[in-house]
Amino acid sequence: MKTKWYNKSLIVLLLLCSFNAVAQNETKAEIELKLTDKATNTSHSYKLYGANYSLNNPFYSQDEGKLINNGNCSINIELGQNPDEFLLKWVAGQLKNTSGVITMITISDIKNPRKMTFTDAQPAASSESFYVTSGSTAPQMSFYVKTLTIDGTTIFSQ
Repeated sequence: MKTKWYNKSLIVLLLLCSFNAVAQNETKAEIELKLTDKATNTSHSYKLYGANYSLNNPFYSQDEGKLINNGNCSINIELGQNPDEFLLKWVAGQLKNTSGVITMITISDIKNPRKMTFTDAQPAASSESFYVTSGSTAPQMSFYVKTLTIDGTTIFSQ
């Protein structure tokens, strides 16, 4: 069976052309942490890759009605930059009575920024890895807070 010359050329043309799938544009966002030391009234801002909070409500024993756990709230962040001296001092516990705001601004939409406001932050854990081949990983930190407000609504108050 003979194929027409234009069938072969059509196949070659299709193979030479690149077909890109058109994806939906994802909403881009910027997340920033502004940490303030109330003792010295000093603030520093940090770019974040991500932030989340975890809330444990108070728990009472059903049998005795006793408070077993009075609840806590923690915030986890992944930094988008290297920590500076101010942040390292805070992680080391040298700064007390710190508060802050984590703001997420959606770039492609004109919406109100999401705000996570906290008071009396105390570092709980931090992690950063260093490698010969790729430099370092993004520093990650967890800290407990006394109060947490999301977009003006109090989520946690100790």
